[in-house]
Amino acid sequence: MSEGGRSRIGPITQALSSARGPLGIVAAVSFVSSLGIGVMLPLLPLYAVSLGATPLQLGLMTGGFALMNTVGQLLAGLYMDRGGSLRLVRLGTGVYAAANALIATIHDASALIAFRGMAGLGAGADLIGSRVYLARVARAERMGFVNGVLGSAGSAGTVLGPAFGGTVVALFDLRAPFVIVALTSTLALIGLLTLRMPTSEDVRMKADMQPVFNRPVITLLLANTLLATGFGGFMTTYAPFATQIRGWSTFEVGLLFTAAGAGAVAFGAGLGLLADKTGRRRLAIVATIPASLMGLGIVFDLAHPLLYALMFIAGAGMAGFTASWFALLNEAAPQGRKGRTIGVVSALSNVG
Repeated sequence: MSEGGRSRIGPITQALSSARGPLGIVAAVSFVSSLGIGVMLPLLPLYAVSLGATPLQLGLMTGGFALMNTVGQLLAGLYMDRGGSLRLVRLGTGVYAAANALIATIHDASALIAFRGMAGLGAGADLIGSRVYLARVARAERMGFVNGVLGSAGSAGTVLGPAFGGTVVALFDLRAPFVIVALTSTLALIGLLTLRMPTSEDVRMKADMQPVFNRPVITLLLANTLLATGFGGFMTTYAPFATQIRGWSTFEVGLLFTAAGAGAVAFGAGLGLLADKTGRRRLAIVATIPASLMGLGIVFDLAHPLLYALMFIAGAGMAGFTASWFALLNEAAPQGRKGRTIGVVSALSNVG
């Protein structure tokens, strides 16, 4: 192999070697958590209706998870710099496993709302704890790649979740997927118990006096909130528009969602690595362009294959943006207040 080929492959090999140990285990946790969410999105309404849930209770179940997920991120950030990031990941995973086990045993919709909120709390703590833990054990120059791997693992769980859940229900019943997610979450917790506490979590005191919201942090908060608002609005409204105005089938709408997830799975880690090599801010800016073009593609009624391809690219772009964004936020956060900064900023971004 030529020297040029070695120079290109070398950084990739080094980055992939870092996927062993902590990154591999935490990525598995991210996959399991997202798999649970993916399983439940199509099945929870059916499960709730089987328990006699009213339309109001269905709304509370969905909104309660989102609210408690945000609360989990916020509380994790406030506690983490004192209690440690790995403890938060373990706690969040344990809460998530217990919540799913309890969901499988309930017999009324009110309990489902409560335990679904409990699952959201654990998932929120997982999300922030995982990012901060890896920020403290991984090399700073590989943070884009590390966050890209986490994003790809989460997207894989979201993409596979509905199909996995549907298959399990067909073989067993509506309670079975929740039992399986509880078991896999417990296995992930066992893996987390093998990890060592990061030594850098003892660095506090003087650094703790620095303000959380400096200029770069505020800029990143605004950028992520605005992007989440726009992309979230599109994802909410495009299905009714596509089916009622453009005459799409529900299968075609679902396929578009799948294309976005597949793009994130395929290119999340690679774009994170590219951000590390070429500049995270530059990649984050470029990565938002496909998402902005996606809405125009549907409005102008492009051919379906083109829209699927564009959505695939948009999903990859969003994964690249997220990997770059977390890496940039890690750089901008005060050394002794990374947990608080990342937790609070991520929670506030959920408003979008």
